[in-house]
Amino acid sequence: MKQRSLAGWMFAGPAILVIAVFFGLPVFSALALSITDFDLYALADGDNLRFVGLGNYIDLLQTPMFWKSLWNTTYFVIVGVPLSIAVSLGAAILLNAPAARFKALFRTALFAPVVTTLVAVAVIWRYLFHTSYGLVNYGLGHLGISPIDWLGDPNWAMPTIMLFAVWKNFGYNMVIFLAGLQAIP
Repeated sequence: MKQRSLAGWMFAGPAILVIAVFFGLPVFSALALSITDFDLYALADGDNLRFVGLGNYIDLLQTPMFWKSLWNTTYFVIVGVPLSIAVSLGAAILLNAPAARFKALFRTALFAPVVTTLVAVAVIWRYLFHTSYGLVNYGLGHLGISPIDWLGDPNWAMPTIMLFAVWKNFGYNMVIFLAGLQAIP
Protein backbone atom coordinates (compact mmCIF):
# COMPACT_ATOMS: atom_id res chain seq x y z
CA MET A 1 0.00 0.00 0.00
CA LYS A 2 1.34 3.40 -0.93
CA GLN A 3 2.23 5.89 1.76
CA ARG A 4 -0.35 8.36 0.44
CA SER A 5 -3.11 5.74 0.36
CA LEU A 6 -2.28 4.68 3.90
CA ALA A 7 -2.51 8.28 5.10
CA GLY A 8 -5.93 8.62 3.47
CA TRP A 9 -7.21 5.50 5.23
CA MET A 10 -5.80 6.74 8.54
CA PHE A 11 -7.79 9.96 8.20
CA ALA A 12 -10.96 8.28 6.95
CA GLY A 13 -10.72 5.25 9.25
CA PRO A 14 -12.03 6.85 12.46
CA ALA A 15 -14.98 8.43 10.63
CA ILE A 16 -15.83 5.12 8.93
CA LEU A 17 -15.60 3.34 12.29
CA VAL A 18 -17.91 5.88 13.98
CA ILE A 19 -20.43 5.62 11.13
CA ALA A 20 -20.30 1.82 11.25
CA VAL A 21 -20.79 1.69 15.03
CA PHE A 22 -23.41 4.41 15.44
CA PHE A 23 -25.30 4.00 12.16
CA GLY A 24 -24.55 0.66 10.54
CA LEU A 25 -24.80 -1.49 13.66
CA PRO A 26 -28.18 -0.09 14.83
CA VAL A 27 -29.65 -0.40 11.33
CA PHE A 28 -28.44 -3.99 11.01
CA SER A 29 -29.74 -4.82 14.51
CA ALA A 30 -33.14 -3.29 13.75
CA LEU A 31 -33.43 -5.25 10.51
CA ALA A 32 -32.38 -8.46 12.28
CA LEU A 33 -34.95 -7.90 15.04
CA SER A 34 -37.67 -7.09 12.50
CA ILE A 35 -37.63 -10.66 11.19
CA THR A 36 -38.09 -12.17 14.66
CA ASP A 37 -40.92 -12.19 17.18
CA PHE A 38 -38.86 -10.08 19.60
CA ASP A 39 -40.54 -8.91 22.79
CA LEU A 40 -39.39 -8.02 26.30
CA TYR A 41 -39.31 -11.67 27.35
CA ALA A 42 -36.60 -12.31 24.76
CA LEU A 43 -34.32 -9.94 26.66
CA ALA A 44 -34.29 -12.28 29.65
CA ASP A 45 -34.09 -15.51 27.67
CA GLY A 46 -32.78 -15.64 24.12
CA ASP A 47 -34.55 -18.98 23.58
CA ASN A 48 -37.86 -17.07 23.41
CA LEU A 49 -36.67 -15.35 20.24
CA ARG A 50 -38.05 -17.02 17.10
CA PHE A 51 -37.43 -16.31 13.43
CA VAL A 52 -40.65 -15.25 11.67
CA GLY A 53 -39.23 -14.07 8.35
CA LEU A 54 -41.32 -11.43 6.63
CA GLY A 55 -44.36 -12.18 8.81
CA ASN A 56 -44.03 -8.92 10.73
CA TYR A 57 -44.02 -6.94 7.48
CA ILE A 58 -47.05 -8.85 6.17
CA ASP A 59 -48.89 -8.11 9.43
CA LEU A 60 -47.90 -4.46 9.12
CA LEU A 61 -49.27 -4.19 5.57
CA GLN A 62 -52.57 -5.70 6.73
CA THR A 63 -53.00 -3.17 9.55
CA PRO A 64 -55.35 -0.26 8.66
CA MET A 65 -53.48 2.05 11.07
CA PHE A 66 -50.30 1.62 8.99
CA TRP A 67 -52.04 2.83 5.84
CA LYS A 68 -53.58 5.77 7.71
CA SER A 69 -50.15 6.70 9.08
CA LEU A 70 -48.58 6.37 5.64
CA TRP A 71 -51.28 8.64 4.17
CA ASN A 72 -50.77 11.23 6.94
CA THR A 73 -47.01 11.22 6.38
CA THR A 74 -47.42 11.53 2.61
CA TYR A 75 -49.94 14.37 3.00
CA PHE A 76 -47.63 16.14 5.45
CA VAL A 77 -44.70 15.89 3.02
CA ILE A 78 -46.62 16.80 -0.14
CA VAL A 79 -48.31 19.85 1.40
CA GLY A 80 -46.06 20.84 4.31
CA VAL A 81 -42.65 20.81 2.64
CA PRO A 82 -43.58 22.99 -0.37
CA LEU A 83 -45.51 25.31 1.94
CA SER A 84 -42.48 25.64 4.22
CA ILE A 85 -40.19 26.35 1.28
CA ALA A 86 -42.61 28.87 -0.24
CA VAL A 87 -43.06 30.74 3.05
CA SER A 88 -39.30 30.70 3.67
CA LEU A 89 -38.51 32.01 0.21
CA GLY A 90 -41.21 34.68 0.49
CA ALA A 91 -39.86 35.89 3.82
CA ALA A 92 -36.30 35.90 2.46
CA ILE A 93 -37.36 37.94 -0.57
CA LEU A 94 -39.17 40.45 1.66
CA LEU A 95 -36.15 40.75 3.97
CA ASN A 96 -33.83 41.17 0.99
CA ALA A 97 -35.90 44.00 -0.51
CA PRO A 98 -34.04 47.32 -0.55
CA ALA A 99 -37.05 49.17 0.89
CA ALA A 100 -37.40 46.80 3.86
CA ARG A 101 -36.90 48.41 7.27
CA PHE A 102 -35.85 46.81 10.54
CA LYS A 103 -34.30 43.85 8.69
CA ALA A 104 -32.28 42.64 11.66
CA LEU A 105 -35.32 42.75 13.95
CA PHE A 106 -37.51 40.80 11.52
CA ARG A 107 -34.75 38.30 10.74
CA THR A 108 -34.33 37.62 14.44
CA ALA A 109 -38.07 37.44 15.11
CA LEU A 110 -38.66 35.06 12.20
CA PHE A 111 -35.73 32.85 13.21
CA ALA A 112 -36.72 32.76 16.90
CA PRO A 113 -39.10 29.75 16.60
CA VAL A 114 -36.21 27.64 15.26
CA VAL A 115 -34.10 28.17 18.38
CA THR A 116 -37.00 28.05 20.82
CA THR A 117 -37.56 24.67 22.45
CA LEU A 118 -40.26 22.49 20.96
CA VAL A 119 -42.05 22.20 24.29
CA ALA A 120 -42.33 25.98 24.72
CA VAL A 121 -43.59 26.45 21.17
CA ALA A 122 -46.08 23.58 21.55
CA VAL A 123 -47.47 25.11 24.74
CA ILE A 124 -47.92 28.47 23.00
CA TRP A 125 -49.65 26.85 20.04
CA ARG A 126 -51.84 24.75 22.31
CA TYR A 127 -52.93 27.98 24.00
CA LEU A 128 -53.52 29.76 20.68
CA PHE A 129 -55.65 26.93 19.27
CA HIS A 130 -57.48 25.87 22.44
CA THR A 131 -61.17 25.28 21.80
CA SER A 132 -62.50 27.25 24.78
CA TYR A 133 -60.05 30.09 25.44
CA GLY A 134 -57.65 30.10 22.47
CA LEU A 135 -56.85 33.39 20.79
CA VAL A 136 -57.67 32.04 17.34
CA ASN A 137 -61.18 30.97 18.37
CA TYR A 138 -61.58 34.25 20.25
CA GLY A 139 -60.87 36.14 17.03
CA LEU A 140 -63.19 33.87 15.05
CA GLY A 141 -65.90 34.50 17.66
CA HIS A 142 -65.72 38.23 16.93
CA LEU A 143 -66.32 37.40 13.28
CA GLY A 144 -69.40 35.35 14.18
CA ILE A 145 -67.76 31.95 13.59
CA SER A 146 -68.33 29.26 16.20
CA PRO A 147 -65.26 27.78 17.96
CA ILE A 148 -63.35 25.03 16.14
CA ASP A 149 -61.68 22.11 17.89
CA TRP A 150 -58.42 22.61 16.01
CA LEU A 151 -56.52 19.67 17.47
CA GLY A 152 -59.44 17.35 18.24
CA ASP A 153 -61.30 17.43 14.94
CA PRO A 154 -59.70 15.05 12.39
CA ASN A 155 -60.45 17.51 9.58
CA TRP A 156 -58.57 20.35 11.28
CA ALA A 157 -55.83 18.54 13.23
CA MET A 158 -53.48 17.86 10.31
CA PRO A 159 -53.63 21.38 8.82
CA THR A 160 -53.08 22.84 12.30
CA ILE A 161 -50.08 20.61 12.99
CA MET A 162 -48.72 21.34 9.53
CA LEU A 163 -49.04 25.07 10.13
CA PHE A 164 -47.24 24.60 13.45
CA ALA A 165 -44.39 22.68 11.79
CA VAL A 166 -44.03 25.27 9.03
CA TRP A 167 -43.95 28.13 11.53
CA LYS A 168 -41.48 26.31 13.79
CA ASN A 169 -39.02 25.45 11.01
CA PHE A 170 -39.33 27.97 8.19
CA GLY A 171 -36.84 30.38 9.78
CA TYR A 172 -33.95 28.02 9.10
CA ASN A 173 -34.73 27.81 5.39
CA MET A 174 -35.36 31.54 5.32
CA VAL A 175 -31.83 32.25 6.53
CA ILE A 176 -30.38 29.95 3.86
CA PHE A 177 -32.47 31.56 1.11
CA LEU A 178 -31.59 35.02 2.42
CA ALA A 179 -27.87 34.20 2.34
CA GLY A 180 -28.26 32.98 -1.24
CA LEU A 181 -30.17 36.08 -2.29
CA GLN A 182 -27.60 38.38 -0.68
CA ALA A 183 -24.80 36.54 -2.50
CA ILE A 184 -26.30 37.47 -5.87
CA PRO A 185 -24.33 40.48 -7.21
